[in-house]
Amino acid sequence: DGLDLSHIHCFETEDLMGDAGLVSPVLTYLFHRLEARFDGRPTLLILDEAWVFLDNPQFAARIREWLKVLRKKNVSVIFATQSLADIADSAIAPAIIESCPQRLFLPNERAVEPVSQAAYQRMGLNDRQVELIAQAIPKRQYYLQSRRGNRLFDLNLGPLALAICAAASPDDQRMIEAVLDEAGPEGFAPAFLEARGLPWAAGLLKPP
Repeated sequence: DGLDLSHIHCFETEDLMGDAGLVSPVLTYLFHRLEARFDGRPTLLILDEAWVFLDNPQFAARIREWLKVLRKKNVSVIFATQSLADIADSAIAPAIIESCPQRLFLPNERAVEPVSQAAYQRMGLNDRQVELIAQAIPKRQYYLQSRRGNRLFDLNLGPLALAICAAASPDDQRMIEAVLDEAGPEGFAPAFLEARGLPWAAGLLKPP
């Protein structure tokens, strides 16, 4: 086939999930190709906008299977969703909760509302923990739940880290494309930092 997989690969599946005639054959093929790559090398499988996958019975069933076996193949699975109910109300919620012991919760001022609080409680959080999430500072504080302990922490990223890690908006993406077109792959990093108003950081990457 013509699908080449590199060290980092991304599949946009939201539109695919809306086409009932394509979902089954395409997902079956992608499952086959992905599983062939799980050969023991450390691998990160990130499922962003998790509702897209959990809403599809075929994908949800495969995710349940993956959660049981992928750890043996050195694959870590990350679920990301804007609504905790997407996971808490899923048919495979028990498998997700059992197999994903580390959970990172973003601030949510509505977490203490009855419906939202019930979803957090299904994830094993108590009233005090839910209250901490409701009072946390957006885009700064996060609540970690793990087997080793639980903690509200401040990520405290500086301007350089934010310029790189938080460049996710449509405007940021347009800037990235423009800088890449102008500077090319080799000159992208310093040119991008210049465009983000960080000439001192860009200077560290330029040859002497």
